[in-house]
Amino acid sequence: MNKIRENAQEILNLYNYFNGAMIIDKDGIIVYYYNNRRDLNNLTEEEALGRHISEIFPGLNLEESSIMNALCNGTPTANMLQTWKTFKGQVIKSINTTVPIFDEGQVIGVAEVSRYITGSEDMANIYVTPVLTGGNRPLYGIDDIKSQWSGMEDIKRIISKVSNTDSSVLIYGKTGTGKELVAEAIHSEGKRKNKKFLSQNCAAIPPALLESILFGTVKGSFTGSENRIGLLEAADGGTLFLDEINTMDINLQSKILKAIEERMITRVGGLDPIPVDVKIIAASNEDPWEMVKTGVIREDLYYRLKVVQIDLPPLKDRPGDIEYLSAYFIRKYNKILGKNILGLNDDVEKFFSEYSWPGNIRELENTIEGCLNFTNGPLIKMEDISWYKPGKADPAVVPEFCGTLKATVKSYEKQLIMEAMETCRGDLQKTADMLQITRQNLNNKIKEYNLNS
Repeated sequence: MNKIRENAQEILNLYNYFNGAMIIDKDGIIVYYYNNRRDLNNLTEEEALGRHISEIFPGLNLEESSIMNALCNGTPTANMLQTWKTFKGQVIKSINTTVPIFDEGQVIGVAEVSRYITGSEDMANIYVTPVLTGGNRPLYGIDDIKSQWSGMEDIKRIISKVSNTDSSVLIYGKTGTGKELVAEAIHSEGKRKNKKFLSQNCAAIPPALLESILFGTVKGSFTGSENRIGLLEAADGGTLFLDEINTMDINLQSKILKAIEERMITRVGGLDPIPVDVKIIAASNEDPWEMVKTGVIREDLYYRLKVVQIDLPPLKDRPGDIEYLSAYFIRKYNKILGKNILGLNDDVEKFFSEYSWPGNIRELENTIEGCLNFTNGPLIKMEDISWYKPGKADPAVVPEFCGTLKATVKSYEKQLIMEAMETCRGDLQKTADMLQITRQNLNNKIKEYNLNS
């Protein structure tokens, strides 16, 4: 209990950016509760504390609950649209991010932050961002990078060398290739390993809000703001990982560049410079030099970040890794799900080897996990792949014509987004990753096609 309370402020240090928060202990009891929108959620702290979540939310499906998934499996969930009904009968609709709390490798509780929404609210303006730290779960190390591809040994050598320097690192790789795993390994293998590792996905946050999250705020600098440290300040002595740096606003890029070069930051609304000692690791899911040429990334920031550049190829370009990683993930989820699956049958092996894997390693892992939910025999079969539909990947299949090319494309796009949202069970970040678009782009599409009902 004390360990959970000690971590509460670190985990929930972004009060400016969400409406509700709960911390649940290992027994499912609510030990911390915060709510700043009583008009949308009339549940009080007195009513919530000390009670099991199933008491507060009697209709909660514990098997599908992101809280119980984090508690039982140590699995975080980011930006999931959920609908809750309290014991008082009130229905609450929110975007939730759920993070397990670890102590010496064991889950001791769960923190969940929420942004409440209404039926008419623009979903593109809803952002709840997880902040990853060494205190929340064990970070990946170099031995967690699994591969049979010969080029991975060169990447591991680079990780070992750069981990003990203060130099910035730029990682380039498509969605799901393991950029964050590499970033964590750089931190955990080096001299900063006993300090904090913080992670921020730049694509999920609008520019003004992202600046506040990175640099911190001074009370009164905008409506409702408080004196809050930003991630650059919080990561002092450690590492800050900026994912999808290619989506960062160009004006904010200049402030990041200044912070890296001067090792000083100023909070939003503040005047006093604050010294920071932070190793910056940035990642892009698009070719960074192409982003420079098109004006998406500042050239001076590009050169400052790519003191060391690590390129991660897509899964289909890593010989032997589809078969090797399939076997690894089968062993992993056999243990988690209590199964005893031996491998893939011949049809699945052929399909896996020919499939392009646009979501790369993350898509392969999710597919294996999904298959183990359905597989009965010793081998995974094609019918165990829940998202596979015969002919779906066939280039000869043409969507139904809707009168004009524009209308046909829109109809097909809407269909693909709906299918991806269904496959990802409402997890918007996973949906964006599966479609290989940014979270902001997905939010805009959801609004355009009215898919948030």
